[in-house]
Amino acid sequence: MSILLESILWLLGIGLEFYLILAVVNIVLYWGMHFNIIGQGGDAFKKLLNFLHKVTEPVYEKLREHIKPISGFDISPYALILILAFVLHLIEKACIELAPVAG
Repeated sequence: MSILLESILWLLGIGLEFYLILAVVNIVLYWGMHFNIIGQGGDAFKKLLNFLHKVTEPVYEKLREHIKPISGFDISPYALILILAFVLHLIEKACIELAPVAG
């Protein structure tokens, strides 16, 4: 049973790590455009921004219900990154606990 649970946790961890990468890329691109480091370029770039918005915005909206902006600054993307890092840490520790001890 522990092998199945460990495999499920591993898959969940991979999905969360991928989502974490998407959230970080979303933040980096947002700040890059905000400070005019990154232009709002061609169709491929706009498609990427649209994809990132569709993927991350529903989660940001849920977080915004509980976390209000601070001086007009939306911290929900950063809260998401912290939450994902915390959950990934828990999954990692759970997998370590489930792994058989060699000896």
